[in-house]
Amino acid sequence: MMAEAAIGGIRAKYIRLQVVLFLFSTGVFLIAPVINVTDSRYSALLSECMLHHHSVYLDEDYKVPVPWRTGQSINPGDSNEYQLQKVSGHVTYFFPHASSILSMPIVAVMNAAGVSAATPDGRLNLAGEIRIERVIASMLMAGLTCIFFAMASMMLPLTWSLVIALGAAMGSQILSMASRGLWSHTWQLFLYGLIAYSLLDAEHRKAGIRAVWLGTLVAWGYFVRPTGAAAIVTVSGYVWWVHRRDFIAYASVLVGWLMVFVGYWWLVFNSALPTYFQATLIVKSNFVEGFLGDLIGPSRGLLVFVPTTLFVLYLLVLYRKQLMHKSLAVLGLAQIFCVAIIIAKFYRAQGYSYGPRYFADAIPWFVLLATLGLDAMRRAPVASRHRIEIAAAILLLVVSVAINVRGAWSFAGLDWVLAKECSYDLFDWRYPQFMAGLIEPPKD
Repeated sequence: MMAEAAIGGIRAKYIRLQVVLFLFSTGVFLIAPVINVTDSRYSALLSECMLHHHSVYLDEDYKVPVPWRTGQSINPGDSNEYQLQKVSGHVTYFFPHASSILSMPIVAVMNAAGVSAATPDGRLNLAGEIRIERVIASMLMAGLTCIFFAMASMMLPLTWSLVIALGAAMGSQILSMASRGLWSHTWQLFLYGLIAYSLLDAEHRKAGIRAVWLGTLVAWGYFVRPTGAAAIVTVSGYVWWVHRRDFIAYASVLVGWLMVFVGYWWLVFNSALPTYFQATLIVKSNFVEGFLGDLIGPSRGLLVFVPTTLFVLYLLVLYRKQLMHKSLAVLGLAQIFCVAIIIAKFYRAQGYSYGPRYFADAIPWFVLLATLGLDAMRRAPVASRHRIEIAAAILLLVVSVAINVRGAWSFAGLDWVLAKECSYDLFDWRYPQFMAGLIEPPKD
């Protein structure tokens, strides 16, 4: 009886921590003043169109602009409304529709509460669109923070797990970008968090994967954003190697969903693969320049904006012999590497955003690796250097939080984009994006 009471007390404490963590994170994300509703504009309106009119064609029930060239270029200067696309004589949302589909339940609740992305006369209500997007993005990223906590607490003390969860949320693109509006990254981050949690849970329980659940998550990760193709390759390879008995069930679900998506695209876009998923619209960078820029560029580099990732890599190298679930560590590294390869060609096209937007998709995998690495460090036979390591980690975390808090609290970082793209070298350390508004830009 005493043991059961103790277990019940621990579970109650865990649930209370999760509730507090969710409410705190949601509050921070909502209070942060920077709003970035650019690519995602019309995504909530599309949700309402599907909810109330059972259609994806916005022009049938709303007074939306007819785009000039969207589908050929997403450069705002080439179109009046680059977020829209004209297909089969109708106008629909250009970017992936999956975010709008997944957001429909929350949009329905907000509509019932009187918040709508449409005006009474059927035009875009930008204020309502922004409110809906901010609520959805904040709730999703707060939910992701709780997923990180649940994942870390499988292997680490609760205090450490809280630090990992809050550090990942407040010291990364989650705060400075994904919670500022309903980017396609936002839903993908949430889905990737669920994938990482599900895989670690299966390893921790020494049980098989939940094949239907995992196949669904991986498939929708691609439907939300085309870079999800990386997870299809890496996670499928992992399941084949580690959980081969579950592979047929997993692969069947994955292929089934992909067939559904192709059918949807064919009905809506008259194509088996929409223009956005073909990745042919963005001006490409030199691969080497893009790869280095995504990692160490002063204004778009992951290691600059989220230096805690350096500590994660340090843990994996130094404590590799103590690592549990090495196959998961390989998966995490493979996924991060695949993301880096995919986005390297688009370094100069990250647009009106703060920091390494395209590398946001790697954050859940870094959290998984941080959990494995810290667990290995705790179990290492030599503990004499742990104080120095923890001090270094805290320092890197403080820097990460400071940089990303600035992205969520100061519009100067977004103003930097407009000036930088016109006149400055993106590798110029004299005026990095995170210092915009704090120092004067160079005169030349």
